[in-house]
Amino acid sequence: MVDVPAADIAEVDVAMSGREGIAAAVESLRSDGVVILRRAVEPALFGAVNDMVREWYARFLDGEVHNYSLGEETATRIPEIWQDAFTEPRELQGFRKWNVAGLDPRVIPLVDCDPLYSVVHGFIGPDLSVTKTQMIVLPPSCLDSPFLHTDAGALADIVESMDASPVMVSAQVFLTDLPSPGMGNFTCVPESHKKRYPWSPDNPNRSQLGGPLGQDIPMDIRRQVLVQAGDIAVFIHSLWHGVTNNASPDPRRSVILSYAKSFVRPYDYNTTPDPVLRNGTPRQRLLFSDLGNWAWRPGCFYHYPEDYLKTLAPDLVVGQ
Repeated sequence: MVDVPAADIAEVDVAMSGREGIAAAVESLRSDGVVILRRAVEPALFGAVNDMVREWYARFLDGEVHNYSLGEETATRIPEIWQDAFTEPRELQGFRKWNVAGLDPRVIPLVDCDPLYSVVHGFIGPDLSVTKTQMIVLPPSCLDSPFLHTDAGALADIVESMDASPVMVSAQVFLTDLPSPGMGNFTCVPESHKKRYPWSPDNPNRSQLGGPLGQDIPMDIRRQVLVQAGDIAVFIHSLWHGVTNNASPDPRRSVILSYAKSFVRPYDYNTTPDPVLRNGTPRQRLLFSDLGNWAWRPGCFYHYPEDYLKTLAPDLVVGQ
């Protein structure tokens, strides 16, 4: 996938363009299914999150923690396409850890930092929750086979109308510079969120845990992103996307955040993670489904409570 063109992805520098930039980013999500937010993470938060991923990856290489999230309260199923790589030496495995919010409080401020949060809120609306926090490290010569997929899970075969409010959206926060193709770059097919994923005939259950996926998607319609550390790719869950092989001498680090309507079951936690309960702001706790002592009541969210809408409202945009 190194030969995939690096072009034709909409980008917005929201820090410079304020509300107009937010509106442009939301429109790009609707039309293209993807937008790149340039310089989107302020330096102190970037440093904390980057250190977090470096430290957990070092612990993985030292054998202190599992790859993926085996034995923890989160997703444990591994796609068939990665099963062989999972048995290889750790320095050749792609490191993927779910439920980061349950492991380390340093990721929590990232979920509602601006401009990302304002874009997600503007795209999905006020009925909003965080469904996944994941860190990924792709080392040089990583043995994981890259493939195009969607982030839709059980909704993978559903194509939404962009005339309505979307259900799910994801964001990949880049922690390393990717100035050239073939460095484990984020790869996608713009506007593919409007089409049904091209399931192969031997995958009648339309499962994304089988593989390989997307082999028949032409190379000339794929695009990979050249980014700097601190940029963010925001994309709708049904966009066909993946990564390239990492042919560079350096590991590629990133964090993936997923957001959805509050009725969507979280991907990687059953209960609000303890670090969020201990360290999160009211908005962050609400984003992770901490609804307080009245959460059990039937019909609580049949109509939006005023305090809910106020708590989840984004902050003022820098540069507006």
